[in-house]
Amino acid sequence: MPLSGSRSSLSPRPAGRGATLALAPVVALALALTGCSGDDEKPAAGPKPPPASEQPQEQATAAPGSKTFGSTTAGLRKPVTYDDKITIAINDIRYVKNQAKGPGELTGNTLTIFTLRFTNGSAQPLDLNKVKVVAKYGSARTEASPTSYADFNDFHGTVAPGAHRSASYAFDLPPEGYKNVVLGVNFDDKHKTAVFAGSLKQ
Repeated sequence: MPLSGSRSSLSPRPAGRGATLALAPVVALALALTGCSGDDEKPAAGPKPPPASEQPQEQATAAPGSKTFGSTTAGLRKPVTYDDKITIAINDIRYVKNQAKGPGELTGNTLTIFTLRFTNGSAQPLDLNKVKVVAKYGSARTEASPTSYADFNDFHGTVAPGAHRSASYAFDLPPEGYKNVVLGVNFDDKHKTAVFAGSLKQ
């Protein structure tokens, strides 16, 4: 046991001058790493980078090597307008013989390309992230297979009130089915599917 009046070896010792001097370099290093106080910080100089631009619609709907149909019935060209002034229209219908030979390509098949346009006449942004396009042909209403011809961009993002956006969709729709063509376009659960029906002639 410690003698009366002596300090226990487990009792904390007060920091002396030597301990204070030993801490000085550590404090100085910490201040150097943290830099100046928030009051001295200034925003970074220089212009802000421009926002990313979307692909031009002319490029997004380009169909290299394709040809316009000689005639189409009014049913395929008649726009569909909803009560909230949102309009869907088929702006262009073209065909092309696919020469691509990549994986999954329908080489040699005649593809039918529909260019659609959404016009937002409503007062709210129009969400096009869920657009689904289905093409059918013939008396049996056979569903045409969608293709990746020309790497067309699907509809995406939102369209501001008063603005419009176009996109193209290519289908393996054989010429023998041109007499009876139906295109269905759905974009959300609040609007009925827009249906375009008619015939095509090369």
